Amino acid sequence: MARVYEFGTFALDVGRRVLLSPAHGEVPLPAAAFDTLACLVEHAGDVVDKAALLQAVWPGVNVEENNLAHSVSVLRRALGERPGDDRFIATVPNRGYRFVAKVVSRATASKLSADARAYQAYVTGLSALTRPGGGNLQCALRAFEDAVDRDPDFALAYVRLAHCYALLSVFGVEGPDQALPKARASVMRALELAPDLAEAHAQFAHVEALFSFDWVASERSFHRALELDPHLALAYHHMGVVQLAQGRIDDALASVRRAQALEPLALIFSANIGMIHYYARRYDDAIAQLQATLATDSGFDHARAYLGRTYLRLGETRKAIEQFGRCTNVTFGSVADLPAAYALGGRRDESRAALEQLLDRSRHRYVSLYDIAIVYAALDDVEQALTSLEHARELPFVVLDPAFDALRCEPRFQHIVARVVGGNST
Repeated sequence: MARVYEFGTFALDVGRRVLLSPAHGEVPLPAAAFDTLACLVEHAGDVVDKAALLQAVWPGVNVEENNLAHSVSVLRRALGERPGDDRFIATVPNRGYRFVAKVVSRATASKLSADARAYQAYVTGLSALTRPGGGNLQCALRAFEDAVDRDPDFALAYVRLAHCYALLSVFGVEGPDQALPKARASVMRALELAPDLAEAHAQFAHVEALFSFDWVASERSFHRALELDPHLALAYHHMGVVQLAQGRIDDALASVRRAQALEPLALIFSANIGMIHYYARRYDDAIAQLQATLATDSGFDHARAYLGRTYLRLGETRKAIEQFGRCTNVTFGSVADLPAAYALGGRRDESRAALEQLLDRSRHRYVSLYDIAIVYAALDDVEQALTSLEHARELPFVVLDPAFDALRCEPRFQHIVARVVGGNST
C-alpha cells in the first residue's frame, strides 16, 4: 500500500515520490532532498542522526555532511520555513535533525484518493491551477472533473473544482449565474464528504464572499478553516482577496503575505501582493513586486496583466500596451485591457472598435459588464459605465479599482460601492 503522509498543508506520497501543496501543486525536489524528507517524516518526532540520514539517502556512498546540510536547506525553502522558524525541521546540534510538525500517516491519507488515476488527475489539475488563466484553467477544470468522476468521494478534488468554477466567472469566461451554482454544489459536496476539511471551509468562504457579498458568513468560514489548520496558506490567500474586495487593504496585504510566508514558491501569492499594491495605488511597489514575479516565470499572465494596468495608471500607455500584447491567456479583466489602454492613449477609434467587438460578442456568449464598464470609463462615457456596473452580476474590486476613479463622485457609483461594502450578511 502507498505510504502517504500529511503535515501542515502538504502531502508526501513516498511511493509516487511526490510532495504536494495546495498552492504550488507538485513541489519539485531533487532526489536527495526528497529522500531526506521521507526519512525525517517517517521518523517524525525522533532525532535522526546525521550518519543515519547519510546512509538512508546515499547508501554505500562516502558523502560529506555538507551535502546533507544542502538537502535540508533545500527542504526548508520548499516548505516555506524562514531562518529560526523550525516549523517542520529542527536542527539538533552535534547530532542531526528532527521533523517536528504533526504528521498523519495512513495507507492513503485522508485528503487524497486511493484511486491512482484520480490521484494523478488531481496532481495534473493542481499544477495547472497554480498558474490560473485561459487554457490552464480549462486544463485544471477537466483534470478535477476527471478526478471526481474516477473517485466520487474525493473531497479535496471537489474543493479544487469549486475553485475552478469560481475562477471561470472571475475571469469572465462564464457568467456567475452559470458558474456560481456549480461552485457552490462542488464545495458543498466536499463539506458533505469531509466536514472538517479546512480547504473546503476556505473555498466556501471565498465563493460566498465574492459572489454574494456575504462577508459575515465568509469570515466565519475562514475562521473555521484556520481553526482546523492554522497553517493553511490557501485560507490566508483567499481571505486576503476577500478583504481586498471589501477595501481592507492593510488586512489583505497581511493575509496574502502570511500565505506567501507559508508557501513562498506559490507565484499566485507573489503576484497578488503586487495586485494589492495596484489597488492601493502604490504603483512603484506594484511594479517591483510584479516584475519580481515575472522574473521567476515570464509566462505568468496574471502578473503581466497587472503590470500593464499599473503602467496604464501611471500614464505610460505604450508600456501598458506592450505588456498586454504579451499576454496569451484570459485572466481577470484582461478583455478590457487593450480597449482601455487605447482609449487612455488617445487611440479612441481603436478603443471604440474593440468595444463594439466586445458588445457584439456579448450577444452570443458571456462578457462581463464589469469589463465593459472599464472600457466605457476609459472613454469618459460616464453614463454607460455606470449603467454597466449597475447591471453587472459580479463586482469583484469595484470598491478600490483605479479604473473607476473618474466615477467616484457620482451618487450612482457611491450607491454601488455602498451595496458591496454593506454586503448581504445572513
